[in-house]
Amino acid sequence: MTQQSSTTSSTTEALISEFTLALLSADESAAGDLMRGLLARGTSPEAVFEDLFAPAARRLGEMWETDDCSFYEVTIGSGRIQCLMRELAAQLTAPTRFGGTGRVILSLAPGEQHSLGMMIVAEHLLRDGWDVHFLSSYNDEYLLDKVQETRYDCVGFSISCTKHLAGLARDIKRIRQMSTNRDIRIVVGGPLVTKDPTIVARVGADGHAVNGAMAVTEARRLCSLA
Repeated sequence: MTQQSSTTSSTTEALISEFTLALLSADESAAGDLMRGLLARGTSPEAVFEDLFAPAARRLGEMWETDDCSFYEVTIGSGRIQCLMRELAAQLTAPTRFGGTGRVILSLAPGEQHSLGMMIVAEHLLRDGWDVHFLSSYNDEYLLDKVQETRYDCVGFSISCTKHLAGLARDIKRIRQMSTNRDIRIVVGGPLVTKDPTIVARVGADGHAVNGAMAVTEARRLCSLA
């Protein structure tokens, strides 16, 4: 990882693994020390955010799915990333746009529990000037109420388990039926979609994103924003 981009894939992968283990370490300061060391050596805050935090969040989810760590450990690791995100936010360069991009609501798919990846997506959209409504936990009644009372341009969902696909497809159909914006766009992401993009069509969404930067690009494309 350099100030402009990541280094070779092998070096980056090793760094992600080191950071993920630090997040789960008994040493509460390990992950923060690693992040601050990168910044001190010239890595940009944007690169840390995109090339370290985002993949580490995905790695934690994968480790939980494969039983390589417990729900408790994932919760601890996620909490540490959130704290570091707040610390890093003050060092990020100012957003290029302030408002006027569009309005988006982000939610976990029904049955999902970990919102860290969506928090990272929310940060990217905010920095692109979107009006972002972030739901930290799934609530179908609240979500449907919001799309009825407020005109959203886009809804974003994160999904990681195949057993939640039916529920997600159901909710997307209901959103389209009940939204005040009859042309509302739906973007899906998460580990499951990264592995199998055909899920977009299966659940009735309009597009997908594998990271925060792509979420911005896809939302702009679907909403016909320059």
